[in-house]
Amino acid sequence: MQKCIICEFEPALDEPSKLDHFNVGICQNCGFRWLTPQPTEEELAKIYTTEYFLDEGQAEITELVNKLKRATANLYLSQLVHRDSAPASGLSLLDIGCGMGDFLLEAQSIGFNVSGLEVTDHLVEFANRRLGFSSVQKGFIETSNFQKESFDVVAFFDVIEHVRNPVDFLTHVSSLLKQNGRVYIVTPSLDSWSAKLLGKNWMEYKVEHLFYFSKRSMTLLLEKTGFHKIRFHPNYKSLNFDYVNRHFVRFPVPGLSPLLDFSRKLIPDQLAYRPVKIVASGMAVIAEKREF
Repeated sequence: MQKCIICEFEPALDEPSKLDHFNVGICQNCGFRWLTPQPTEEELAKIYTTEYFLDEGQAEITELVNKLKRATANLYLSQLVHRDSAPASGLSLLDIGCGMGDFLLEAQSIGFNVSGLEVTDHLVEFANRRLGFSSVQKGFIETSNFQKESFDVVAFFDVIEHVRNPVDFLTHVSSLLKQNGRVYIVTPSLDSWSAKLLGKNWMEYKVEHLFYFSKRSMTLLLEKTGFHKIRFHPNYKSLNFDYVNRHFVRFPVPGLSPLLDFSRKLIPDQLAYRPVKIVASGMAVIAEKREF
């Protein structure tokens, strides 16, 4: 049995999952979970295609999804800064896995000096075109050329569950932050209502999601990699019914996915595309780099 990479407790417990030949390893000490065996690079490459995102290449749907992501970015920024005192002016921010640059655009609009990191060529090009200058690099944090202690904020949303080693990843993040700099993380939460309701059928159990966090395991991970003053926030997102349905079609949940898809056929587009602020299946975490 595999030892927990966060608290190094062993042995762990293996539990069958809905994911073909994968099980879920569970640390009996901190609650951290991971896929076992881990998927190969070839298996992941079949998932991370140009069709991975839910807009499906349709211009109208892409525009609606971008509006949702911009609105969600604003919700994230409201947790990170107090807009009325404009404290973001001149601060440096890095968004890892920045996608189409929605969060960077909103952060830039309130005064952050923004940089991004993304692994997909067309997303790097698209994000830089939207930002108006080349602030997004292609690559991974482990091989990036960003200078150490050069950012006030490093943010990454729905990313850490995809990386091969969260301990190494957050250690690199810490090295890029200035003293007292902040990390901002959004990731699926084992403490969420959806995880508790759906159990092993939780929609966040996916082959590309290599690791799963509770508040306890996330706290231990952050403390292990040089962070303190850890604060958890509700993971608010701006979503519409059409987007939620697309997600459950892509990642089926027995009983629930067919019900949502049937409902979508009955709901007029005007209602299905209406954005709503909801608490999603994740956690939002802000922590400060500890002084040594």
